[in-house]
Amino acid sequence: MSAANKPEVIDQLAHSLAPHQVLVQHDFSRLADFHLTADNVSFVPKPSHAGWAFSSFTDAVFHALQHALSHLEFDYLQLLSARCLPIKSLDQFESHVSGAEDAHFDCIDLSRDRDALMSVGYRAYTPEKSIRHRVARRLSSAYFGASLGQRDEAGVRLRSGGRRALVSLAAVLANKALSHPAIGRHVFDHAFRPYYGSVWFGARSHVVSQMVEAYLRPGIRAYFNRLHRAEDFLIPTLLMHTKPNKGPMNHCVQIAHQAQPDGFDETQLEQLRQSPAYFARRFPGNPEAPVRIKVLRELAAVQGRSIDMTAAAHGHSRHRAARTIV
Repeated sequence: MSAANKPEVIDQLAHSLAPHQVLVQHDFSRLADFHLTADNVSFVPKPSHAGWAFSSFTDAVFHALQHALSHLEFDYLQLLSARCLPIKSLDQFESHVSGAEDAHFDCIDLSRDRDALMSVGYRAYTPEKSIRHRVARRLSSAYFGASLGQRDEAGVRLRSGGRRALVSLAAVLANKALSHPAIGRHVFDHAFRPYYGSVWFGARSHVVSQMVEAYLRPGIRAYFNRLHRAEDFLIPTLLMHTKPNKGPMNHCVQIAHQAQPDGFDETQLEQLRQSPAYFARRFPGNPEAPVRIKVLRELAAVQGRSIDMTAAAHGHSRHRAARTIV
């Protein structure tokens, strides 16, 4: 999924994944001058707007998934962002996805996790621009008050540690009331429970096919596209709805915060080395950043031009993407 990152960043990632196919869904409305050199790249035709947290981001993801199912032969699909890199060798990843699991992702059941319900439940149960959404958001803020507690889980961050006060009880009751479809007027019920987590999943082709089929059912796309950052709910929910043989998420995700707005740096190399994950997300957007070079050389065991890409070298590209490319 590509929007406004430098093409050199995507190229470096694609080279590091060779010889596997890399399907790029690029938003040309955000960055029109976009060309790649990697031979293992193909482009999604008629791409959707793919910017992070845009309401059309979910459409972009599923447009890419539909294209992959219709035009490519694959056993396993891993969704990646422009800021992702492998942190283990591809041989290790291939062995991993050849195991018993059908899909690899993490998620949180909103109805069974108080922190999740109170942190983001209102986003799942109310359309973003509705009065209900604004009221529920304020109640959720009141529930946590000045608490600084946090949980990083399933590739997302939750607030934690709500205060003991009458307003907190009112907030909990309001969120639980909204969780009932008759009150919240949403698509969730006992057979279609809402889940929350990172969008960066991996799955075998039959699971991807079931996800797309579910997304195209009447009312699903229309409802989720009205939510704030719908992808955080839609993808985990559809994955759980397919009832796959589930393994843990393939990603180590660096959640953005003020202290490290640009993601991983060299001080975290050992953390990445010790991680059981196969990919990591939120590296600097500069292909020559030292942490990117070290990760590719030392952790992913990648050799050659995928490491040494520079802006100058990229100017001599052999493969140019255009809006009409298929």
